[in-house]
Amino acid sequence: MELTTSSQPTLHVFLQEGGWHWGITVERAAGGGMKVVAYSDEGFETEEEAREDGEHVLRSEDWRSRQSFGRGERRQGCS
Repeated sequence: MELTTSSQPTLHVFLQEGGWHWGITVERAAGGGMKVVAYSDEGFETEEEAREDGEHVLRSEDWRSRQSFGRGERRQGCS
């Protein structure tokens, strides 16, 4: 599934259930509001770790073809 959109993606970093997570959203084409297009599966120990991982996915544009990302994928060389 390839996601194409003209809106600029936005990275969000937040604390949930004891861990830091990231999510990437874009504006919905119809109806307004935001749509989550990618997110971290597992929490990170710090906000900085979550932000760094989310920024990597955002820069690499992997979020256009995948929605869910495991915590250690970037550090293990997977993309």
